Amino acid sequence: ITVHEVQDNGTLKELHKANGGNWGGTKVDSSFRSLLASIVGNDVIEAFTTDHKYDYLELLRDFEMKKRTIQPNLTDKVTFKVPMNLLETFREVNPGSNIQTLVTSNATLKNQLTWTGDKIRMEANLVKALFDESCKKILDHLHQLFSLPNVKDVTSILLVGGFAESPMLQETVRDAFRNKKVIVPQDAGLAVLKGAVLYGHEPKTISARVCKYTYGIKILKTFESTIHPQSKKVLRDGDEMCDDIFDVHVCIGKLIKVGEPQVKKHYVVSERRQNKINFDIYTSTEKEPTYTTDISCTRLGTLILHMPDTSKGMNRGAFVHMTFSGTEITVTAVDKDDPTKTVSTSVDFLG
Repeated sequence: ITVHEVQDNGTLKELHKANGGNWGGTKVDSSFRSLLASIVGNDVIEAFTTDHKYDYLELLRDFEMKKRTIQPNLTDKVTFKVPMNLLETFREVNPGSNIQTLVTSNATLKNQLTWTGDKIRMEANLVKALFDESCKKILDHLHQLFSLPNVKDVTSILLVGGFAESPMLQETVRDAFRNKKVIVPQDAGLAVLKGAVLYGHEPKTISARVCKYTYGIKILKTFESTIHPQSKKVLRDGDEMCDDIFDVHVCIGKLIKVGEPQVKKHYVVSERRQNKINFDIYTSTEKEPTYTTDISCTRLGTLILHMPDTSKGMNRGAFVHMTFSGTEITVTAVDKDDPTKTVSTSVDFLG
């Protein structure tokens, strides 16, 4: 789920970092699979999906076609075709058992579902219940988003992606947000793909983004025994230093103008005879990480600035800044004594 504001020049400004969860159409598929498993057992479903992959895909394909036609006002029973190999697998795992007996003995499914041969017939309420979990989680999350100060004034909800074509989801969102304009474009399932192609041709369409992660550089700091753990202590030219410090450049949630360099930071060598500086670039899911070894941190890459002239000893260093473009960050280091000595590297921004 993304939140954007259309600017006067037609570009998009991101208002809130990309967010959401696994609540799309595949969650409805999972509910259908769980329903089958509640009848035949998880072991049967596992064996069926392993030994009869093609039939399992056919089952999902048939369910996918029916799923897109389910309406909120549905009252008729819905029939699903089930591969005979699923029944055969059930009989192999449970010799002597009967599917019909299992269905009628299930209090939840009694009078709601019938299974005859390769056909399952389900009452409308049972079919619509398959959408409950995903729709509820989407609505709960949207309500949370609209409670945020920078999102509460958003007037329109644009549904795209395959699940956006589901009348169940459309009706659920419209009912919950009657004061918002709900838009479902034609071919909603292809909208994401088309958008990616258009964006590839015109990346300047998005003029501002919100940082989904915190970005920074790994550095050394003077070791302080009251603050830093002994495991981080290293010696550099006889001085005690703390290794793996996460020096933040851009915090999670910060609004970034695309193409504009961010804060410029100054770094110095840690040894007199050091002939290069390695800038290890890290990202974190925390706003203010302490060490690059924290579980929230991931190394993105390394930028190396060569400094063969060591005559100035410790009085050497570089300025480093990050520039966020459409899908990448360009990290640039400039020698403080020679601005013509510059190195850059690009790392993934969207993650």
